[in-house]
Amino acid sequence: MKFKIKSAPKLVDAPERGRSLAERLEQARAEAEEFTEQKVRELKVTPDAASLPIDWLRQDLRKRHGGSCNCKCALSLLEDEK
Repeated sequence: MKFKIKSAPKLVDAPERGRSLAERLEQARAEAEEFTEQKVRELKVTPDAASLPIDWLRQDLRKRHGGSCNCKCALSLLEDEK
């Protein structure tokens, strides 16, 4: 009987050596903000939202998905995609 040896799982996003926690958190915050802005732009091109000001859409989206916290907002939007 032969057994297959499973390889160790690879780390997907191991933090870069030398980068501080603060730098990694700042990068995550920026990525969350960009994701939220992408959703605002996607919303703006829909027929129902085309005539609304983008600032109003941004404010409304944030109010419905976690407030001013970029990370909470992005996580809420990701949860809605499931």
